[in-house]
Order: sequence, then C-alpha cells, then structure tokens
Amino acid sequence: MKKLTKSLVALMLVLAMALGCVSAAGAEPKHAKIGVAFYQDTGYAVVATKAYLESLSEALNVEFVYTVLTQTDEAANVAAIQNLISAGVDGIICTMDLGTNAIIEECEMAGVYLAGYLCDYDVSYTQNFDRVFKSEYFLGTATDGQNPDDTTIGHTMLSSLLEYNARAEKPLTHVSMAIFPAWAFPSQETGAKQFVEDVAKYNETNDPDILVDELDPALDVLMFTQMDTTYFSKHTGIDGIISFAAGTSFVYPTMVQAGVDKDIRLFTTGFEGGEENNFGTKGTQTFQQNMVSAVESITYPLVLILNKVNGVTFPDMPETAERISTSQFCINSDEDLDAFMHSIYYTGNAADAMFTPEQVLNMTAFGNPDATYAALRDLLAHMTIEDLAK
Repeated sequence: MKKLTKSLVALMLVLAMALGCVSAAGAEPKHAKIGVAFYQDTGYAVVATKAYLESLSEALNVEFVYTVLTQTDEAANVAAIQNLISAGVDGIICTMDLGTNAIIEECEMAGVYLAGYLCDYDVSYTQNFDRVFKSEYFLGTATDGQNPDDTTIGHTMLSSLLEYNARAEKPLTHVSMAIFPAWAFPSQETGAKQFVEDVAKYNETNDPDILVDELDPALDVLMFTQMDTTYFSKHTGIDGIISFAAGTSFVYPTMVQAGVDKDIRLFTTGFEGGEENNFGTKGTQTFQQNMVSAVESITYPLVLILNKVNGVTFPDMPETAERISTSQFCINSDEDLDAFMHSIYYTGNAADAMFTPEQVLNMTAFGNPDATYAALRDLLAHMTIEDLAK
C-alpha cells in the first residue's frame, strides 16, 4: 500500500522531506551486496520479502543474493553463510539463530556485517550475549513479533477468542493449545502460559467459563511436524484450538484428516495461502485468527547494514546491538482479512508495500542527515492490521 497511516506520517516527517523526494543528504549510496538467509525458500512471506527488497535495489544501490538456513543443522547454516561471504557480500540478514557463534566469527574475519529478521536470537541473547550482541559486526535483529521477555501473544489470542464469541451464534467454551518447542520459540511457551492465566482471570467474572486443556508435552509440542491425529482423542470435546505454532502447515491438515475442520475453530500464527477460503464467515469457517509480521520489518536490519557500508551512523545509535519486538498483523475478522489481502505480504506486489524506495532511502543516515535510530525503531511498532485498514 502506498498510503501511510497518520502515525507513520508523523514518524516519516522526521525521516523524509516529502514523498518521492531525492536523498536529503544528496549523497549517492555506495554499491552494496547484501545476502539474505531465509528460513525456507517458498511461501508468501519469502516471495513478498524478495519483492520488497528488489523494489529497493535501485534507490539504495543494493544487490541482493539469497540462501536458506535450517532449524536443526548448525554446520549447514555456517556453510551457507560462508558461501555468501565467498560471493562478496557486504552484509547478511539472517532468520535463524543456529550456529551464530561460528557465523559471527566468519563475519568478523571477512569484515561482513550481520543482522537479524524474524528471529529473536534468544539463544545468543541469553547464553552468548557478549560474543554476539557486543560484536561490532552484529547490528541487531527485528523479531518475529515479541521477544520472550516482551510477550503479548497470549493476550492477543484471548482477545481474538472473545471477539469471535461476541459475534458467534455458539460461543467457544473449551479449547486446547499447540506450540513449537521452547528451544526454538520460547515466546510461544510463555504465550501459552499467559493465555491460561488470562482465561483464569476472565472466568472469575464472566459466564460461561472457558475451559483450557493443559499442554501435553508429548502431543501438543509440535516438533516441526504435523500434529498427530491422536490429538483429538486426547482433547475430547474441544471447539477451538489456540495454536501458537504455525497452524496452517502443522495443525490444519490434521484437522481435515480427522474430519473436524468444520466443527473446531482455529486461532493461529502464520499465513501460508488458502486460509482465506475458510476464514471468518467463509467456507468451513475453520480459521478465525491468523497472525503474521509485516515483511517491511526487514527495513530495520537493512538500514543498519547499509549505514555501516556507507560509513555513517545515526547520532543516537546505541553502543550495543538490540533485539526489537515488532508489531504484527492480527487478522481476526472478515474486514481484517480484506485489508490484509491488499498488503504486499498477500499480493507479493511491491506497489502494496508500506514504504516506497525513496522513503526507505530517507530512513538511512546517508540518505537523510535528520534520520534517527529512534525513528527507525519506532516504525516496527506501526505495522498492524489497523495501519493497513486506514
């Protein structure tokens, strides 16, 4: 979407002189080659992110090259980064925190900057902070939603459930949950506990009560494989599933296989395509919430890397790299879905992005002498479904 929300306009006034203006600093950006290491090589988010980056290529004088990382093979991740370095990249944007100690060492030896996207770098943050976050070559990361110490997804899940109940002919009163393992997504375990606590508080003053089944570690923690069909014999009588894990890929197929997709409502994260056919009041009405991070949040690590490549910095740049929580698109109504379907995430069309190339240029310290780190960071809090709908 080309238009900016009122909140974004206020922020962008600090960053840019006007829509479509040339660089305020008047400096031609140095040519940069940036490697982007995704968590997979297909899907809406990957396609949209590539489209967004390629739309910025000319204005920022950047060439992008891509690779794929893994959740389980540290050596493969290190090899993928080594290949990018061998290809002559100036910086790398990563979506995985596996093999990071070795990766940061490779980057330091090669003089290549590293930053994160859709990753909280929690292992590095909690166990190797000095080695990673204090390295002059690690610039920070834009998390996929909230960091583990800043989790709000449990609140969001209950809010979506209550919004559904307020308009449903038959409100949901018995739900179960699904999460990915804590070693990979600690915020999901935190979110599940948060959801249970929120429901307990809700039940104190509201009728009827909402029953939440306890998490079964053997069945409800999805090890990046599809949910087992025995899930439904374990959780008998449920009318809703709160899936902090990516439900379209790992929960919904099992619901269809078990023949319960018409009877059980799914509140989940992620969007893989096809959900719109059975979302809200459409089709089987299985999907009642999908939640994703805007692909434009990659602007954060990209700008930080390009500042380094161009030998400039923000006047308020922190000494130590940060991990920044991002706002997310929480889609829990037909109206929300319509707004989402006009975003670059869904269309893959760069013309639907929140920011134009000129605006991104003016977020940089070399493109705009008045640009600040605080303004760049604040942008990540203004990428919600409400921003899309305005």
